[in-house]
Amino acid sequence: MGRRGRVVLRRIEDRVRRGICFRKRLAGLEKKAEELAVLCDAHVGFVVLSCSGDDANPHHFAAPATHLELLFH
Repeated sequence: MGRRGRVVLRRIEDRVRRGICFRKRLAGLEKKAEELAVLCDAHVGFVVLSCSGDDANPHHFAAPATHLELLFH
């Protein structure tokens, strides 16, 4: 199986599409981080700061639950 070629990454200009993409990719990132924590018995945490739209607040994830969870509630 061959590769499809390089994907060109550039900013999504449409605000609505950008917000949808942000939420979907954030959910995927959280899923991968949780899988890493469970499968490898690792402590995983991250903070994502969005600078635009309705998501202009910090999003966080921690596995297993840690003080990071308390920091943003």
